[in-house]
Amino acid sequence: MSIQFRCPSCQQLLSIATRKAGQEVFCPSCTTEVRVPSLDEAASGESLTAAELSIPPEVRERTAVEADDEAPQVRLKKREFTADGLDMTPMVDVTFQLLIFFMLTAAFSTQKSLETSAPQPEDEGAAQSVTLEDLASESIVVTITTDDQILVDDEPVAGLAELRDVLALKMASESKNELLIEPAYEAKHGTVVAVTSAAIDVGMQRVRRISRKDDD
Repeated sequence: MSIQFRCPSCQQLLSIATRKAGQEVFCPSCTTEVRVPSLDEAASGESLTAAELSIPPEVRERTAVEADDEAPQVRLKKREFTADGLDMTPMVDVTFQLLIFFMLTAAFSTQKSLETSAPQPEDEGAAQSVTLEDLASESIVVTITTDDQILVDDEPVAGLAELRDVLALKMASESKNELLIEPAYEAKHGTVVAVTSAAIDVGMQRVRRISRKDDD
């Protein structure tokens, strides 16, 4: 048994099975969603007129089959896929910030320079002769042995830190502001430079150096 009625939109005659009474179906002709009359409405004769009932049964059955087979149209929203990628902008920003940080906080070591000046005689062409004894009497004598041991006026010094203290004490007590370095021929150049730097640090006005090769 089927319920027959016309589509309100296109007036197509529809024949729907009674199990779909009161439900919404799509018209096979215009795809409009229409409501199937209930059984009470169909029994009262409000669905079809007498002229509509004169349609051959095979036509009504074919229309009913088409209406039953019509599936509701479901529109699926198309998903938009975005290509996966790695944004390098934050990484570049962090790199530049680290670069600026290290540039500002890096400690630049300054190299000490030892200024030396050539001897300038008071009178042009005049020769000046100064003996080693005169230099030793006017200066604090620092001796460097072959094994790089440091002696101040023949007194051994433990290291460079103690050397600075001894030189400062002798400058104050003996009123001497000149230093005479007498390294052994086999002494390391680094030790000589370290002693010279220590003398400059304590305020020595003049630093001289003599070197003698021992006769074997």
